Order: sequence, then C-alpha cells, then structure tokens
Amino acid sequence: MSEDTTAAERTTVTTVSARPTIRVALPQGWARAVLSGIEAALLGWTLVVVPTLIAYAAVASNQWLVSTTWEDAFHFASDLWGAALGAQVVSGEVSYRAVPLLFVLVLIGLTKLLLLQGRRFPAAAQWMAVPGFAVTALLLAGGIGTHVRVLGAFPLAIAIPLIAAAWEVALAPHSLELRLEMPRWLSSGVRIGWRASWVLAAYGGLFLLISVIVSWSRIRGIHELLLPTSTIDSTMITLAQVLFIPNAIVWALSWLAGPGFFMGSDALHSPASAPTMPIPAIPLFGATPVSAPGTWVILALVLFGVALGVYLRLRKGSESLLDDLYQGGIAAVVIAAVYLVTSLGSAVVLGNGRLAFLGPRMSLSALCLFAEVALGILLTVAVSHPVSVAWARELVGAGKARVREHRHHEAAAGGVAPVELVPETPSEDEAAENVADETQVAENSRDDAEAAQVSEEEDAPSN
Repeated sequence: MSEDTTAAERTTVTTVSARPTIRVALPQGWARAVLSGIEAALLGWTLVVVPTLIAYAAVASNQWLVSTTWEDAFHFASDLWGAALGAQVVSGEVSYRAVPLLFVLVLIGLTKLLLLQGRRFPAAAQWMAVPGFAVTALLLAGGIGTHVRVLGAFPLAIAIPLIAAAWEVALAPHSLELRLEMPRWLSSGVRIGWRASWVLAAYGGLFLLISVIVSWSRIRGIHELLLPTSTIDSTMITLAQVLFIPNAIVWALSWLAGPGFFMGSDALHSPASAPTMPIPAIPLFGATPVSAPGTWVILALVLFGVALGVYLRLRKGSESLLDDLYQGGIAAVVIAAVYLVTSLGSAVVLGNGRLAFLGPRMSLSALCLFAEVALGILLTVAVSHPVSVAWARELVGAGKARVREHRHHEAAAGGVAPVELVPETPSEDEAAENVADETQVAENSRDDAEAAQVSEEEDAPSN
C-alpha cells in the first residue's frame, strides 16, 4: 500500500505548449493587382503592334517587301516590343538595341493608372502587379518575337511595374505603416533632388529645341534621304523619333555637363570637340552641335545649382547649417543618380563597328553633373545661411578690432618719444613762466643774504 502511494507521488505530468502557427497569406486584393499588371503589359504590347501593322499595310505594296508576310510583320512587332523593354534584337550577326525612354514613361504611367482600381484594398497588394506585368511582357516578347533576346528585357520588365507600384503605395492614404521615418534633411533633400531632376530635364529639352531649330535644314535633308513615299511614312518616322526625345535630352545634358556623347565609337561630341565624322541617317541626329564653344558652358549647370541653393534657403532652410548642407548634398546625389539610371537606358546600338555604341559618357557625365550642381548648391547655402553670416560678421568685427588696436599702438609709439632722443621744447608761455619763477627765486635768495648780513653786523658790537 505504501509503495503504491510513493509511486503515485513520484508521477510527474509534463505539459507541452502548443507551437505558434505561422500562416503565409497574400494580402487582400492581390488578384486585382496581378490583373492590373497583366492589362498594362497587354496594352503596352498593343501600342507597339498596332502601329507596326499599320505601317506595314502602308508599304506592303512596295516591291522590296514582296517576300514579307503579315505573319512576319506580327513577329517583327513583337521583336520591337522586346526592344522597347531593353532587349537586343539580333539579325544575322548584327545586333541592335534602342530603348525609347518616352515609351517607358508611358508604360509606367499606364500601369499606375490601372493600379488605381486597387486603392480600396491594402497598399501592400499593389506589389503583386510586378510579377503580373513581368511574366506577361516576357512571354509576349519571347513567345512571339523571333529575333529578340528575352533576358535583356528582364530588368525593365521588373523596373516598370515596380516604379508604378511604389508610386501608388507612396500616394495611398492607408500606407503610413510602410513609410520610413527619416531625418528632415534626408527626406527634403530627396524630394528637392527629384523635382530638380525634372527641371534639369526641361533645361536639357530647351537646349535640344534650340539645336533642332538651328539645325532644321540638316534634319530635313536627312529625312529626305529616307525616301518617304507617303504621309503615313513621314508620320511613322516622326513618331518613332518622338519616342526617343528623352534619350536626346539625356545626351544634351551630357554635352552641357562637359563630357559629351559618342555619335559613333570614334566621334566624341562635347563642348571642346566637334568632329566632322558621318552620322547615322536618323533625322534627329542632325541636331548634333557642329561647333565647339568651349568648356565655359558648364557654368550654366553651376548657376542651376546656385538657383537651387537659393530655393533651398528660401523655402526649405533650417536653423542648422549642417542640416542645410546635408540637404543640398542629398539633392545633388539624387540628381546624379536619376541621370545615371536614365543614361543607362538612353544608349543606342545600331550594329557593329563604329556604330556599336552611341550615347553619353554615363559615369563621367553623372559625376560632372553632381560636382557642378553640388558646387552651386553648397556655396550658396554656406554663404547665405544665418550662421555663416554671423560667423562672417564676428570675423570682420574681430579683424576691425585688431586693426584699430594695431593703429593705436603705432600712434602711441610715434607720439611719445624718449627724452634723450627728442628733448621737449617749451612753448613761449611756459618759457616766460619759467623765467619769472627763476627771477623770483633769485630775489628771494638776495633778500635772505642781505638779512643774514645785517644780522651779523648787529651782533658784532655786542661782542
């Protein structure tokens, strides 16, 4: 009986707590975002295929296109879709690459508009548009195109919906939990740099417009060399060039920054160089500057930085000098980063040999752009900030005090000289007073002597 009781007392019960269950679930509304990505890719592909087929219909009767069929035109249109996403198109042993940046901006805006339908869902669901767009775009390029290397289109196929989704998430009213807490100078610097990038693009566009106006006769001549046979031909040629206007703006900014751009592997056009080598038969290339004005043109970008620094001080300035300097530096970094990314997509490959690369000197141009804009911003902020002004006033005040003290010492050293070197010359009044004093002393001495003599004479008889 006692043994059973002891065994019962030694019995222990171990309770194992239930393990937490981890559930991975897609956010509500993910299907709507995926569908938006698919729709954006299909609409973008349609924007390429339809004009291509219209252009083929206009020239199908040409004797040079007798062997070309509608199926070939359809495959060629899909090749152009892949090329628009950055992929290389290879024909035989010759490769071509040309990304129309304006079309890329259109795709980003189109995807952003389609994502508006998912605003009633959590903001995190918008990211699902990325796989929807990317998979559809790559399948359309690789599945229908016959000469395109699909892997080259992968970066832009991801970047386009990613930028659109990030744009939509940033503007969503319920996305506060996704926003990062950043210092004021960092967030303000990023915003200023982003806005300044658009202003800088407008400046490059103005320079491009002036170049087109000045070189209009050359552009018309190159256009006539293409032998357009109808209005549709001219319209398609013009439309194709309009899609590359942002590319030309990037090239123009590279020229304005100093490094310049290559119009062929052996033809560097810059403010200090204007070679006379032949250019490709593309009318827009006729706006290339034919003279080299000199490197002084980079001062325009320095002045742009000065104007940006003035805006920063008047609208976004703070009481801290370091915060304003950080803010200006971040803005310059953002401008250079945006330019570098766009310059990577602006380069053109039109074959082999000297046409294997046409475009800006990317890294060097971004570095020069950063240095020139940052120089203007930082100098303006450093000179105009109240802290700098107070320091300057203190330094000026201290300098004036030292000058006054130095002059006082010089004046004291020149006005009081040693007696043995510069004997004091009394004035006329002082000389007269001295003579009167001496006369009075002499008379007093004479009276004392006479009185002493009389006293001696009176004492003599008494003795």
